[in-house]
Amino acid sequence: MAKTVRHRSRSRPQAVTQHNRQVAAVTAALLVVVSLYSAVLGPNGWLWLGWTVLLLACVALFAVRG
Repeated sequence: MAKTVRHRSRSRPQAVTQHNRQVAAVTAALLVVVSLYSAVLGPNGWLWLGWTVLLLACVALFAVRG
C-alpha cells in the first residue's frame, strides 16, 4: 500500500497573523482611496458612501474571522 505524504498545515498563530495582515492591508487601501477621493474632488455623498463601505469592510473582515 502506498504511503500518504501529509503536508504540514500552518499553525493557528501563523494563520491569525496572516489574517491580521490582510485586514490591515485592505483597511489601509480603502482608507487611502477614500482620503484621496475627498482631497481631490471634495466631500460629497460619494465620500460618505466610501466611508460606509470602509466601515462595512472592516466589520465583515473581523466578523468572518471571529
